[in-house]
Amino acid sequence: MRFVFINPNRAIDEGNIWNVVNSLTPPMGLACLSSVLEEKGFEADIIDAAALGLGFDEIVSSIKGHVDYIGISSTTVEIEHAVELAGGLRRAFPEALILMGGVHPTIFHESLVSEDVCDMVIRGEGEEAIVELAQDRKLEEVPNLTWKSPAGEVIVNAHSDRYVDLEQLPIPSYNKLPMDRYHSALGAAKKNPSVGMITSRGCPGTCTFCYSGMHGKRIRMQSAGKVFDQILFLKKNYGIREISFYDDTFTTNKKRVERLCDLLLQNKTNISWSCFARADTVNPGLLKKMKQAGCHQVGYGFESADEEVLKAINKRVKTRQIDDAVAWTRAAGIDVRGAFMLGNPGETEESMRRTIEYSKQLGIQFAIYNITTPFPGTALYDWSMEQGIVMHRKWVSYDLSHSVLKLPTVGPDTVEQYYSTAYREFYMRPGYIIKRILSLRSGYELKTHMMAFLGMVIGGLIRKK
Repeated sequence: MRFVFINPNRAIDEGNIWNVVNSLTPPMGLACLSSVLEEKGFEADIIDAAALGLGFDEIVSSIKGHVDYIGISSTTVEIEHAVELAGGLRRAFPEALILMGGVHPTIFHESLVSEDVCDMVIRGEGEEAIVELAQDRKLEEVPNLTWKSPAGEVIVNAHSDRYVDLEQLPIPSYNKLPMDRYHSALGAAKKNPSVGMITSRGCPGTCTFCYSGMHGKRIRMQSAGKVFDQILFLKKNYGIREISFYDDTFTTNKKRVERLCDLLLQNKTNISWSCFARADTVNPGLLKKMKQAGCHQVGYGFESADEEVLKAINKRVKTRQIDDAVAWTRAAGIDVRGAFMLGNPGETEESMRRTIEYSKQLGIQFAIYNITTPFPGTALYDWSMEQGIVMHRKWVSYDLSHSVLKLPTVGPDTVEQYYSTAYREFYMRPGYIIKRILSLRSGYELKTHMMAFLGMVIGGLIRKK
């Protein structure tokens, strides 16, 4: 049984800030599926069209020989291209079964199958289902699978009650990926080459704008030892010098982070790294140890300076906790990358102005501003649909830089204006520019930080037009 997995290309609008500063990360989900299949004796290739910039004809020419399953992973913003790709691959390889997975297909599994976009969808975690497909189990027995019977009936199999044991997963199939193409987001790495890693599934937060259904409610993590072994593997085999941990909340389990820090220090690994955290999952002692072990930047989702807005999105963090987290992180000598949202439920011009001013007063090194987007599967999406304020479902515009909500308290054009204003005001402060230049110690840091700065400003100026 042979599988080919495809990470589709993603067309980002010219005016989207992420077109300039976005990271290019290995498709970890596909790499895990490939390694699990290989461990069981099956063949599984990966075509990372996003990393390689491949068009349809190039994807087709990359698929050699007979293939049983062609799997396509997709998020919401990629789905339009993924659907087009699935149709073309169905015509090019009529004997292969087209399989889809990822967040968006998990939500819209029934429509994708009923409309013959694909032959089947694996909902949520795919490791168990993909192995059973490879072992040629009867389709009705494969967990998490949505498929169509010979009579044309869409069948939704029961969801598995088993969680994937991350500790037992083999090392992802990095050998199937163009590892020289990957890099961290601009401004997020001190060294090169850098690469993103995900070491857990799940998040302690219950924010209305996030979808938690892919991996279930239970938070699972790889042990510090397993994470350390993977870092050594990446360093030895690909010369990686920097890791960006893209776990939803890397600091959920403080003891695990402390143990990883101990391993990095005891073995003099000389790896620098960054991570994402919530303001309520850090403390001064933890941050100090992280700094000693090579952490130079923490990204926090602060979202808003308005307490009522924070309540509306169920952030469960107060501004005093944000203030503390920033102070502790700066005291430890770690840079702060703060993420903010504009256009939340209950938002007004005054609250957006307050958030922008707050972001400038925090003393953080980087600020990322996003327009609140109701992604399918989230509580925010369900609420927005009930309120009738979703303007359209043109998925390519669900890119965090376009307003798709028509809030009763502030118009979409106004939200987009504040989005552009935020970037210009934060990054064009003379004092900020001077301070950032003086803080950089290496040529690589200067280059990447200034590129990030210019990207933020240019993105804001383009959106203004």
